Amino acid sequence: MNTRVCVADIKDGLESHDQERLQRALEGVHPADAARIIGTFPPDQIAAFVGIVGVHAAREAFQFLPFETQEKVLEILSPDILGHLVTLLSPDDRADLFEKLDPDFRERLLSLLIRRERQEIMQLLTYPDDSAGAYMTTDYASLSKDLSIPDALDQLRIQAPTRETIYYAYVVDGARHLIGFVSLQDLILAPRHSRVEKIMHREVISVNVKDDIEEVAKLMSHYDFLAVPVVDEERRLVGIITHDDILDVVQEEATEDMYRLASLDTNERIDSPIPKSVRLRLPWLLLNLGTSLIAASAVSFFSQTIEQVVALASMMTVVATLGGNSGNQALTIVVRSMALEEGSLRNKTAIVLKSLGVGLVNGLICGLAVALLSYAWFGNGWLSALVCLAMTLNLASSGLFGALVPITLRKLKLDPALGSSVLLTTITDTGGFLILLGLATLFVRQLMA
Repeated sequence: MNTRVCVADIKDGLESHDQERLQRALEGVHPADAARIIGTFPPDQIAAFVGIVGVHAAREAFQFLPFETQEKVLEILSPDILGHLVTLLSPDDRADLFEKLDPDFRERLLSLLIRRERQEIMQLLTYPDDSAGAYMTTDYASLSKDLSIPDALDQLRIQAPTRETIYYAYVVDGARHLIGFVSLQDLILAPRHSRVEKIMHREVISVNVKDDIEEVAKLMSHYDFLAVPVVDEERRLVGIITHDDILDVVQEEATEDMYRLASLDTNERIDSPIPKSVRLRLPWLLLNLGTSLIAASAVSFFSQTIEQVVALASMMTVVATLGGNSGNQALTIVVRSMALEEGSLRNKTAIVLKSLGVGLVNGLICGLAVALLSYAWFGNGWLSALVCLAMTLNLASSGLFGALVPITLRKLKLDPALGSSVLLTTITDTGGFLILLGLATLFVRQLMA
């Protein structure tokens, strides 16, 4: 796809209100790629694009646009186009959109929908943000157990245009209780004279509408499902969660952990206004400032020793920096294991001891390397020995606390990624300074000699 040619054709088509030219420009282009192209246009031009090519043609690309762009475009569209476009969105995408909209605009949009669609959206919005119900779609394929195979295939042909997927068809009784499922492959390979009841899988792995979405994601990853059914307390089928929804969850959770390890608010984006970014970042920086003062006070406590052995000022930053890096390595491994619920995480004592051992060995190796450089630089054997010992002890403690901090936070029912880096940095910096300067104070006469 030549993006420049496509953009030029779209611009020309918009200027001339040429529907055929716009349709030709996007012919064979995936909706995600089309969204990336039209997303570079101002909202008024995107709204004009929707009006010219028609709601049906524009719907799929519109669903791939960022929410901020969608909201601006919706505010420009005429009421008839607006209502038609929102009606054609898939239920889960529509619910996600409504959840983020301004309440006044949300009410305006709801008034444009028919009663059934309004009720469906309001029901989806009642589920907690991190629940299976908030991510499910109600566009699923269902069959009766009494259908013959030809009739079941006919039913799927009828349902297919409005369903998220028909690879799995869920078998329900008259009260919509989930009693089994069949795959499209099962139906195609089944004898024509057979019935759905004979070929359906009765052992159905499902999730409750209130289940945490992270747990659902782990379940789908474990079983390699394309979709999983969602049931209520009476085991009535209320929706399905598909693999593309789970990919969104994985991306969101990875972003959340990344932001929290860097002490950032998950609401900030690259294009967030400066005042918003400042407001979201400043509290964490002020907290970090407070913890940094703890490390600074530790240094000031040994000011006399530093005045007597000035070389310590150079070495203590090396010890503290490597301790911080070693701690972050251990922290990242443990937080990742927690996020993926790895089985080895159950033996927390072994994890802590391993992190301690790795830190100890790395500390000894790095300590010897720094000791040699220190001796070449300052020619002081006692200083080199103390730096080696301090490096070994600080990396060992950083490995220890790199595992202990997230484990302790989880024990306290807190997010292991939240604040871990701030706590660990304080421990490794303060610890590194205290170890090196404390040892130097004990052996200051030897260092001076």
